[in-house]
Amino acid sequence: MSKEQESSARQFGKHLTVDAYGVDAESLFSFDKVFEFLDFLPSKINMKKLTIPYVVKVNHRLKKESGVSGFVMIYTSHISCHTWPFKNYLSIDVYSCKDFNEKNVINLIKKFWLPQTIKTQLIYRG
Repeated sequence: MSKEQESSARQFGKHLTVDAYGVDAESLFSFDKVFEFLDFLPSKINMKKLTIPYVVKVNHRLKKESGVSGFVMIYTSHISCHTWPFKNYLSIDVYSCKDFNEKNVINLIKKFWLPQTIKTQLIYRG
C-alpha cells in the first residue's frame, strides 16, 4: 500500500486483530477478568467508552467451545474480546476511526493476559 493509500485509509480507521495463545484457562473462564480488561483498556489508549462493557458467558453445547465474550462501544467504534479456555486462546479486536498506538495496545494485552505467543494484524479500513 502506498503512503497516499495508507493516509486515505486512515481516514476511516484502524482495525487491530490480536490472537493470543497459551493464556491461563482459569483467567479465560473469568467473566470478571474480561469485564475488567474491556473496562480499563479504552482509557489506557486515549479512547472514551460510550457504555460499560457488555460481557456474557458462552455455554456452547460442545463444552470445549465455551468461554466468555465481551464488547465495549467507544466513541470511535469498538473493542471486543472472545475467549476459548479449553484451547488457552483469546481473540481481541480494537477498531477505531481515531488513530491509536497499536504497539501500546499489544503491550497492554501482553501485560494483562500473559500469553505465551501472540499474533497481530493491522488493517487500515476504508
